[in-house]
Amino acid sequence: MTQSVAQRTPAAEALVKGAALGRILMGGTKAMRTAGQKYLPKFPAESQEAYEARLASSFLFNGFKKTVRDMTGRVFTKSVEIEGDALSEEEQNIDMQGRDLSAFARDVFEAGLSGCGLSFIMVDAPPRPGTVTKAQAKASSLRPYLVHVKPEEVLGWKTSTEGSRTFLSQLRTMEKVEQDDPEDEFATVTVDQVRVLTLADGKVNVRIYREADKGANWELYDEFDTQAAEITVVPFYANRTGFFAAEPPLEDLADKNVEHWQSASDQRNILHAARVPILHAAGRQDDEPLVVSAGMATTSRDPNAKLEWVEHTGAAIEAGRNDLKDLEFQMQVLGLQLLVAGTETATGASLDAAKETAPLAMMADNLKDALEQALRWFTMYQGAETEVTVQVNKDFGVSTLTAQELTVMLTAVNTGNMPRRVFVEEMKRRGFIAEDTDTEAYLGDLDDETPPGLTDGGE
Repeated sequence: MTQSVAQRTPAAEALVKGAALGRILMGGTKAMRTAGQKYLPKFPAESQEAYEARLASSFLFNGFKKTVRDMTGRVFTKSVEIEGDALSEEEQNIDMQGRDLSAFARDVFEAGLSGCGLSFIMVDAPPRPGTVTKAQAKASSLRPYLVHVKPEEVLGWKTSTEGSRTFLSQLRTMEKVEQDDPEDEFATVTVDQVRVLTLADGKVNVRIYREADKGANWELYDEFDTQAAEITVVPFYANRTGFFAAEPPLEDLADKNVEHWQSASDQRNILHAARVPILHAAGRQDDEPLVVSAGMATTSRDPNAKLEWVEHTGAAIEAGRNDLKDLEFQMQVLGLQLLVAGTETATGASLDAAKETAPLAMMADNLKDALEQALRWFTMYQGAETEVTVQVNKDFGVSTLTAQELTVMLTAVNTGNMPRRVFVEEMKRRGFIAEDTDTEAYLGDLDDETPPGLTDGGE
């Protein structure tokens, strides 16, 4: 029995802390309210009842979540594609839970972008005796599958170095397994278990530990060897700082969103105070309680007595509104995708798009590398390890053709300076023609009936 197998190392704990704020912001207003005083401090003289009322009336302007979804959507405007037929049927259910490769990759990408800058893909397969071919694995339902491992599920790791290459020698992850409740045939229970992958003597050993009692003691539940010669877990880096190390790529935006949450709460609170005027009575000597009603009158024996409403001047409201607008502008600068009024040259727009999408293109490249490594291990578990090439969209920075650009391209085709095939492919890339259009068939249709302005020249 052991206790340390389920304990996080400082490096793993750092990943969890790095992902914490992003995870809460992705949860929206409900998650921010649940976090309570962590992100919305209680004022020194504020009662708990008043604080809870202020918290319940606060709403999150979720610029962080919108930016994450917008950036992820740009990368996955086009589906992730595998060249050739290395996987065929398997890629339609790559995780054995109904997700195809694109849906699986999208979740991996979003988790890394919105969290600590790191997410993991594990290639797993049921235990099998000896070497199993692809046909045997399929016949026996032993086919491999991909698992998305979040940083919160990683407990720790060890590395080894061979020459200039650093690789995993051990990895521990926390898993939740659902199984039948032994006391109720209609219910299920969730069981925590720790998976330990250890590389020794060129072979990966798997040990499964489960909690033995409430005293946090864990005992070995299962153990088996795999056919892998390396630990088949690959990281996706959204913002890499080292081996299995990263920083939140949208940390500054997340901090600004919290600042906006706090300022918006103050603004909502002061609006409530300003909208409820206070009745002030001066010089009144009557002992009877003052009742305010449309059907009653108030009198006083003192001729100098006054009755008036005291209201907020509203100056602080305008200051708060300006603060919110400033914060929203800063969030736009840090990544929020909003329409901005104004005009600019085509060259300026192109340069701005390139600056904006350059980090996103690097993330897409990192996802491509991670997927290709994972799928190479996937084919290894199938019995014949092969290199797999994956296409991940990086054309999200490409704008649609302007009228001037289209005229120039048509002129180039008509003068024989641009092949029609290149023209059609560019039109597909820019979204003028459906992405799945067969270029050769399209060109054949052009030969049958050439559209006005596009001659047969330039073939």
